[in-house]
Amino acid sequence: MLVRSTGLGRTELEGNIKSFDVKGDYLIIVMKTTEPVKWHVRVATNFSDLMTITRLIIFTGKGWKFIFVQLFKALLRPFKKDKAFARPDDY
Repeated sequence: MLVRSTGLGRTELEGNIKSFDVKGDYLIIVMKTTEPVKWHVRVATNFSDLMTITRLIIFTGKGWKFIFVQLFKALLRPFKKDKAFARPDDY
C-alpha cells in the first residue's frame, strides 16, 4: 500500500496492511509503514465509507477494469521473472 499526505509534502510512505479490528461502528485498519520511516498507522472507516468504496468499484468502469486487469496480472505473475508492481507516478 502506498500512502501520501499533503502534510508530508511529496513524501510517499510504503507499508503493508497487517490487520483490522471492529470497534463500535468502525472498522479499524492497521498498517505498518516500512519506508522511509517505520510507523504504525490506523485508519478508521465506517459503514458509509465502505459502501462508498464498494459502490465506486462496482458501478464505475474504472473499478471493473482495475479488477479484471489485476486478476489477469495475478494469473500471469507466477510465470513472470519480474514480480514488481507498477507504481503510479502521481496520485
